[in-house]
Amino acid sequence: MKITDSKPSSMRSRENRGGVTRRGGASIFIGELNRQEEKQRDTEKQSLKDLRDKLFHAGDRLEQEPSPANLAEFRELIGTFAKKATALAYRFESMGGYIGSDLGLVSIIDKEVDELLRLVVQGQRARIDIAAKISTIKGLIIKLSA
Repeated sequence: MKITDSKPSSMRSRENRGGVTRRGGASIFIGELNRQEEKQRDTEKQSLKDLRDKLFHAGDRLEQEPSPANLAEFRELIGTFAKKATALAYRFESMGGYIGSDLGLVSIIDKEVDELLRLVVQGQRARIDIAAKISTIKGLIIKLSA
């Protein structure tokens, strides 16, 4: 083989960079990234559904026995559920604002989680009202005793 017959190393490296190796590697990476994101979303949704089940059980206990411990557990679970669900379901984009106020756009990024949040809030409305009334009464008792 003659030296002139072989391509310079710079030509070979350019071919490898723009060839199948690069594109195939990028598509494999993107595919793996998408699979990992989907797996993480599924894990987060399952965790949210487990939290929903705990919330319903805590709500049942609160209805049966409205004790301070049951109220505290229910309030903690409803707050945790709402934070997780809103983080998964919505995205906020700031659009600027005026003096003292910010304007933004809220987008639904996961309709399934949005629907789950709405169903839980509708299903737990009576229990949330009970928790609010107990908190109000508790606040009045503290004010009267002070």
